[in-house]
Amino acid sequence: MRARDALKQALREEFVPTLRAAGFKGTYPTWRLQVGDTTAVVTILAGQYNEGTYGTFEGAMSVVTPAWKEWLESEFSGGWYEPRKPGREQYWDGIARLALTPLNRSGGRSGWTIDSVDDAEIVARQMTEALNAGQLANLLRLTDHAELLADLTTITSSPPFAKFHDNGWHWDAGYPDALIAHAVQLSDHGGPGFKAACQRLERWGNPRPKAINAAQWARERAARLGNEEQPNRH
Repeated sequence: MRARDALKQALREEFVPTLRAAGFKGTYPTWRLQVGDTTAVVTILAGQYNEGTYGTFEGAMSVVTPAWKEWLESEFSGGWYEPRKPGREQYWDGIARLALTPLNRSGGRSGWTIDSVDDAEIVARQMTEALNAGQLANLLRLTDHAELLADLTTITSSPPFAKFHDNGWHWDAGYPDALIAHAVQLSDHGGPGFKAACQRLERWGNPRPKAINAAQWARERAARLGNEEQPNRH
């Protein structure tokens, strides 16, 4: 049996029921949970080298918010990003992207290796243990916008090269991406914190066009949402 098929079968024992109990829907390799306008995603990523009974795999989790989806569609459509319909969100769409981390990591590895059906059963059990050890609870916590913003505020308030990844978040370009995420998410609300986030993004010591674009985009979105909400206040 191929490694992927062996893992898929083994995950049905405990891993998938654990996700189902939390409200997730979907089938291997991706499951989703809708919480208001936010989507939590859990997916299994296969490594580049998978042949026969051998395979490497990672568990990945993310939180997808409307603000972040709009930013991705505005900035990257036509390039690497493919807009997705509601209910089709992928791990890569997330403003918060986290790895499902083995409880007993060896050599700094964040994934699992399978070379037999027995290995697949062990890996599935370890993935379930990781979910139940607080990692799934943390993902669900981040579907609360206040909790998400609190984490983003902590990360962006740290020194630029501090170990902000200790929060468990993954960023493609490191700290600047965290600044962008903070400003984009705050565009839902505006206010002094939002203004400061945009200014911090624009003052970043090694400015990139994407960072400047993000600050301007976030301001325009906040203004648009404010204008849309204004008639409802009367």
